[in-house]
Parts: sequence; C-alpha cells; structure tokens
Amino acid sequence: MMTSDPNLHLRSYGHEGENHSHDHHQLVLPLLGRLSLSVDQTEGNVERNRAAVIPSGSDHGYSASEENRFLVADVPEALAPALDRLPCFVELDSALLHYVRFLHSQMLNGAPSSHTEHQMLLLLIQLLQERHGDKLKLDRRVATAKQFIDDNFHNKIIVAELAAVAHLSIRQLNELFRDQIGMTPHHYLTELRMQESWRLLEQTDLNIQRIADSVGYSSLSSFSDRFSRHFGKSPSHFRRKSK
Repeated sequence: MMTSDPNLHLRSYGHEGENHSHDHHQLVLPLLGRLSLSVDQTEGNVERNRAAVIPSGSDHGYSASEENRFLVADVPEALAPALDRLPCFVELDSALLHYVRFLHSQMLNGAPSSHTEHQMLLLLIQLLQERHGDKLKLDRRVATAKQFIDDNFHNKIIVAELAAVAHLSIRQLNELFRDQIGMTPHHYLTELRMQESWRLLEQTDLNIQRIADSVGYSSLSSFSDRFSRHFGKSPSHFRRKSK
C-alpha cells in the first residue's frame, strides 16, 4: 500500500489466522459477530461496541467461531502517526457507533472516491483520538494549541493567534502539530468543524444555515462547498436521511 493511500473495506474472517504484521496501521470495527484478536500478546475481542487498533509492525493473529463482518481500515503511518499510542482495544460510544454505521452504509452504496474515503478515515481517526486522547502524550505546546481549537472551533481562528497561544512560530506550530496529530492545525480545525456539522445534521433539527454558523462558517455556500468536498455528499443529503 502506498504511504499516502488509505483503504476502507468490508471483511469477514475465517476460523483462525496465523500471526502476521503489516507496514500500516489497521482499525477493525464491529458490524456483526465477534473476532478474537491477539496484538503483540495483548488479547481482546472486537464485538458490538468494541474495536481494535493494530499499530503498524505489530504481530497479530485472530480467531472467529461464528458468522462475522467487520469494517477494516488500513491507515498509512503518515496519515495518523498517533494511532500507535492508542490502546489496542477501545470502546465505541454512541457517536462512534453511529459513525461506523454511516461508513458501512457508504460502502454498501458503492465504494466512495479516494478523496472522500480519505476524509472519512481522518474523521474516524479524529473521533477515536478525542475519546481516547488522554492516552496520547502530546508536546505541551501542541496540547495547548489543540485545546484552543477544541474550545473555539465555532469562532474564526487564525494561525498567527494559535501560534501565539502555543508560544511557537507559525512554522514550528505547523511542523509539531503535523508530527504529533497527523495534520496541520488548519486541517485539524476543518476536521473538527466537519465532525460537528455532520453530528448536528444527523442528530438535531437545526436548519443548515444555523449549523454553518455554529461551526464557524458565516457563508452558507462556503460551508456547503466544504462539506460536500469532505463527505462527497451535500449537507441536505444527510438532513434528508436523518428524517
């Protein structure tokens, strides 16, 4: 797999697989049944509300004794350098489970474009890191910048302001943030806004203009364009599906 090329696919597992490793991270997300995994001698199950994070290079094997189906994401190391700092087995809250179901529906409706798949995986990774971010050991300055974005993403944020908060130059902030989070601060801000707007479309009755306002877009057309490029579907598509 090319280092810049993520891959999302549906998979069912046979009874037992020999231990092996690969040169990319892998996420195994539950859809049906149970999969027993051993990741570098850490054992656990992928089922119902529990997923597996298999870091690049980790020795792992599996066994399954019943009908099963999983959503599997192959993630290049460069796309998500912090994934190997998450636990091997993570709990999925209702929002994450909802997003897994959304990803599954997208796969069933036909493979998304490579760009859309890339964006969907970034959002999935961001959701996982939000829920289990206390396990990550970020540079204090990066953590400060990330927290500022988390608290203020609904407002206009300029990179110079963010760099000042972190006591770094813009170049240093971009480099450190990319090294530890896997994307630039601007990219992270966009991902956060897209995550929240998708949630609001799915779970509230706010009109699309109100949603755009609430995630920092004063222009409805700019928001709609960004959202459509991010997910491959317009905001109104998700609003119709949530009714």
